[in-house]
Amino acid sequence: MKHAPDPSSMDSSDSSQTIFMSRPEGLARILALDDTASGLWTSEELSAIWQHQLSAPVQADLGAINSTAATQLKNSSEADPFWTKTFAELFDHPHPPVGLLNLVKEFAKKTLKESDDGQLNEVARALYYASYAAGMVRCGKKIGSFNDDELKPGYNWALKQPWLDERTKKLISEARDLLKTEKDS
Repeated sequence: MKHAPDPSSMDSSDSSQTIFMSRPEGLARILALDDTASGLWTSEELSAIWQHQLSAPVQADLGAINSTAATQLKNSSEADPFWTKTFAELFDHPHPPVGLLNLVKEFAKKTLKESDDGQLNEVARALYYASYAAGMVRCGKKIGSFNDDELKPGYNWALKQPWLDERTKKLISEARDLLKTEKDS
Protein backbone atom coordinates (compact mmCIF):
# COMPACT_ATOMS: atom_id res chain seq x y z
CA MET A 1 0.00 0.00 0.00
CA LYS A 2 1.41 3.38 -0.94
CA HIS A 3 3.08 5.14 2.02
CA ALA A 4 2.67 2.10 4.27
CA PRO A 5 5.27 1.76 7.01
CA ASP A 6 8.35 -0.30 6.26
CA PRO A 7 7.80 -3.70 7.93
CA SER A 8 11.55 -4.19 8.30
CA SER A 9 11.65 -1.27 10.71
CA MET A 10 9.18 -2.92 13.07
CA ASP A 11 10.30 -4.39 16.37
CA SER A 12 10.31 -8.13 15.67
CA SER A 13 9.21 -8.87 19.22
CA ASP A 14 5.71 -7.64 18.50
CA SER A 15 5.38 -7.88 14.73
CA SER A 16 4.82 -11.62 14.73
CA GLN A 17 1.58 -11.54 16.69
CA THR A 18 0.19 -8.06 17.30
CA ILE A 19 -1.47 -7.69 13.94
CA PHE A 20 -3.45 -10.82 14.64
CA MET A 21 -4.49 -9.81 18.13
CA SER A 22 -6.69 -6.81 18.69
CA ARG A 23 -9.22 -6.21 21.39
CA PRO A 24 -12.65 -5.18 20.09
CA GLU A 25 -12.25 -1.62 21.41
CA GLY A 26 -8.98 -1.16 19.57
CA LEU A 27 -10.36 -2.61 16.36
CA ALA A 28 -13.41 -0.35 16.60
CA ARG A 29 -11.13 2.67 16.97
CA ILE A 30 -9.00 1.59 14.01
CA LEU A 31 -12.02 1.06 11.80
CA ALA A 32 -13.93 4.12 13.02
CA LEU A 33 -16.25 5.09 10.22
CA ASP A 34 -16.85 8.61 11.42
CA ASP A 35 -13.23 9.67 11.03
CA THR A 36 -13.00 12.45 8.54
CA ALA A 37 -10.07 12.31 6.20
CA SER A 38 -7.86 15.32 5.79
CA GLY A 39 -9.38 16.02 2.39
CA LEU A 40 -6.07 16.48 0.63
CA TRP A 41 -6.89 14.00 -2.13
CA THR A 42 -9.76 14.18 -4.57
CA SER A 43 -12.10 11.29 -5.21
CA GLU A 44 -10.30 10.71 -8.53
CA GLU A 45 -6.95 10.47 -6.74
CA LEU A 46 -8.36 8.04 -4.17
CA SER A 47 -9.77 6.01 -7.04
CA ALA A 48 -6.33 5.89 -8.65
CA ILE A 49 -4.75 4.80 -5.35
CA TRP A 50 -7.41 2.11 -4.94
CA GLN A 51 -6.88 0.88 -8.50
CA HIS A 52 -3.14 0.81 -7.88
CA GLN A 53 -3.71 -1.29 -4.75
CA LEU A 54 -5.98 -3.71 -6.63
CA SER A 55 -3.42 -4.11 -9.43
CA ALA A 56 -0.49 -4.71 -7.07
CA PRO A 57 0.73 -8.28 -6.68
CA VAL A 58 -0.32 -9.73 -3.34
CA GLN A 59 3.29 -10.59 -2.59
CA ALA A 60 4.34 -6.92 -2.84
CA ASP A 61 2.45 -6.02 0.33
CA LEU A 62 1.98 -9.32 2.12
CA GLY A 63 5.41 -10.80 1.49
CA ALA A 64 7.04 -8.60 4.12
CA ILE A 65 4.67 -9.55 6.95
CA ASN A 66 6.59 -11.50 9.55
CA SER A 67 4.42 -13.74 11.68
CA THR A 68 4.05 -17.44 12.26
CA ALA A 69 0.74 -17.50 10.40
CA ALA A 70 2.20 -15.54 7.46
CA THR A 71 5.22 -17.83 7.23
CA GLN A 72 3.03 -20.93 7.28
CA LEU A 73 0.83 -19.42 4.59
CA LYS A 74 3.81 -18.46 2.43
CA ASN A 75 4.96 -22.08 2.56
CA SER A 76 1.55 -23.63 1.89
CA SER A 77 0.74 -25.21 -1.43
CA GLU A 78 -2.80 -23.79 -1.26
CA ALA A 79 -1.62 -20.18 -1.24
CA ASP A 80 1.47 -20.60 -3.43
CA PRO A 81 -0.28 -19.93 -6.78
CA PHE A 82 -1.79 -16.72 -5.40
CA TRP A 83 1.39 -14.85 -4.43
CA THR A 84 1.86 -13.52 -7.97
CA LYS A 85 -1.81 -12.63 -8.40
CA THR A 86 -3.09 -9.12 -7.82
CA PHE A 87 -5.44 -8.14 -5.02
CA ALA A 88 -8.21 -7.83 -7.64
CA GLU A 89 -7.54 -11.37 -8.90
CA LEU A 90 -7.57 -12.67 -5.33
CA PHE A 91 -10.90 -10.98 -4.56
CA ASP A 92 -12.40 -12.18 -7.87
CA HIS A 93 -11.23 -15.78 -7.56
CA PRO A 94 -14.15 -18.20 -7.04
CA HIS A 95 -12.47 -19.79 -3.99
CA PRO A 96 -9.42 -17.90 -2.74
CA PRO A 97 -7.46 -19.28 0.22
CA VAL A 98 -9.17 -18.12 3.42
CA GLY A 99 -5.79 -17.75 5.11
CA LEU A 100 -4.61 -15.36 2.43
CA LEU A 101 -7.77 -13.27 2.70
CA ASN A 102 -7.21 -13.15 6.44
CA LEU A 103 -3.64 -11.98 5.86
CA VAL A 104 -4.94 -9.19 3.59
CA LYS A 105 -7.38 -8.18 6.33
CA GLU A 106 -4.59 -8.15 8.90
CA PHE A 107 -2.32 -6.16 6.56
CA ALA A 108 -5.08 -3.56 6.19
CA LYS A 109 -5.60 -3.49 9.96
CA LYS A 110 -1.85 -3.02 10.49
CA THR A 111 -1.82 -0.14 8.01
CA LEU A 112 -4.74 1.48 9.82
CA LYS A 113 -2.88 1.22 13.12
CA GLU A 114 0.38 2.64 11.81
CA SER A 115 -0.63 5.31 9.29
CA ASP A 116 -1.42 8.88 10.23
CA ASP A 117 -2.78 9.64 6.76
CA GLY A 118 -6.59 9.76 6.95
CA GLN A 119 -7.12 9.14 3.29
CA LEU A 120 -4.63 6.28 3.11
CA ASN A 121 -6.58 4.87 6.02
CA GLU A 122 -9.74 5.06 3.92
CA VAL A 123 -8.07 2.88 1.28
CA ALA A 124 -6.85 0.46 3.96
CA ARG A 125 -10.34 0.37 5.50
CA ALA A 126 -11.82 -0.49 2.09
CA LEU A 127 -9.21 -3.24 1.68
CA TYR A 128 -10.20 -4.58 5.10
CA TYR A 129 -13.89 -4.78 4.22
CA ALA A 130 -13.21 -6.15 0.72
CA SER A 131 -11.17 -9.02 2.17
CA TYR A 132 -13.91 -9.74 4.72
CA ALA A 133 -16.51 -9.65 1.93
CA ALA A 134 -14.47 -12.00 -0.28
CA GLY A 135 -14.28 -14.49 2.58
CA MET A 136 -18.03 -14.40 3.06
CA VAL A 137 -19.04 -14.43 -0.61
CA ARG A 138 -16.35 -16.63 -2.16
CA CYS A 139 -15.64 -19.02 0.73
CA GLY A 140 -18.77 -18.86 2.85
CA LYS A 141 -16.68 -17.91 5.91
CA LYS A 142 -16.12 -14.88 8.07
CA ILE A 143 -12.41 -14.24 8.32
CA GLY A 144 -12.56 -12.33 11.56
CA SER A 145 -14.49 -11.86 14.76
CA PHE A 146 -16.92 -9.15 13.68
CA ASN A 147 -20.55 -10.14 13.94
CA ASP A 148 -23.17 -9.12 11.39
CA ASP A 149 -24.21 -5.97 13.28
CA GLU A 150 -20.56 -4.86 13.40
CA LEU A 151 -19.92 -5.57 9.71
CA LYS A 152 -22.99 -3.85 8.30
CA PRO A 153 -21.89 -0.24 9.04
CA GLY A 154 -18.49 -0.96 7.49
CA TYR A 155 -20.03 -2.44 4.37
CA ASN A 156 -22.45 0.50 4.15
CA TRP A 157 -19.53 2.93 4.52
CA ALA A 158 -17.60 1.20 1.72
CA LEU A 159 -20.58 1.21 -0.62
CA LYS A 160 -20.89 5.01 -0.22
CA GLN A 161 -17.30 5.70 -1.30
CA PRO A 162 -17.40 7.30 -4.77
CA TRP A 163 -13.82 6.23 -5.46
CA LEU A 164 -14.42 2.51 -4.89
CA ASP A 165 -14.73 0.52 -8.14
CA GLU A 166 -17.97 -1.21 -9.11
CA ARG A 167 -16.55 -4.78 -8.87
CA THR A 168 -15.52 -4.22 -5.26
CA LYS A 169 -18.84 -2.56 -4.47
CA LYS A 170 -20.66 -5.55 -5.97
CA LEU A 171 -18.62 -7.96 -3.82
CA ILE A 172 -19.28 -5.92 -0.68
CA SER A 173 -22.97 -5.57 -1.53
CA GLU A 174 -23.24 -9.36 -1.92
CA ALA A 175 -21.57 -9.83 1.48
CA ARG A 176 -23.88 -7.27 3.07
CA ASP A 177 -26.86 -9.16 1.66
CA LEU A 178 -25.62 -12.28 3.48
CA LEU A 179 -25.70 -10.55 6.85
CA LYS A 180 -28.43 -11.34 9.32
CA THR A 181 -30.08 -8.32 10.82
CA GLU A 182 -31.62 -8.07 14.27
CA LYS A 183 -35.02 -8.49 12.59
CA ASP A 184 -33.88 -11.86 11.14
CA SER A 185 -32.98 -13.25 14.56
